[in-house]
Amino acid sequence: MKFEVVQVCRRPQWPLWAVLIVLVWLALGGASVWLSSHLDRPVTLCLIKRITGLPCPTCGLTRGVLSLLSGEPGQGWLYNPLLFSVLGLFFLVTCIRILFARAITIRLSRIERVIVWLLAAILFAANWAYVIFYVG
Repeated sequence: MKFEVVQVCRRPQWPLWAVLIVLVWLALGGASVWLSSHLDRPVTLCLIKRITGLPCPTCGLTRGVLSLLSGEPGQGWLYNPLLFSVLGLFFLVTCIRILFARAITIRLSRIERVIVWLLAAILFAANWAYVIFYVG
C-alpha cells in the first residue's frame, strides 16, 4: 500500500449525474419533511422499505443529515453510522482539496485491493444489519 499526496485542481470535476442525484435526494428529502409536517405522520420515501418492510442499506441517511442540520451530530451518526462516516470523510477530503489543492492517492496491489473490497463488504453488511435491527 502506497500513499501519495498530489497536486490537483481546487475545483473537483463532479459528473453531472452525481450532482443530479444529490439534488434529487435533497428535493425528495425536503418534500418528505414538508409532507410529514402537513400530514402529521412520517412519510416513507424508501421503495425497498415500502415493498419489503425492511430498511435499505441507506435508510437513515436523510434523518441523519436532518439531525446534523438541527445540531445533533451524534444522533445523526446513530441513524446510519457507515454512510454518515463516509459522508464526513467525503466532506473532509473535499475541503482539503478546495483549501490546499491537494489530494491523497492510494496505490494498492491486487491482493490489497481484494482485502479492501472484502472489508468494505463486511462493513456494509454489518451496517445494514445495524440499520435493520436498531434503526428500522
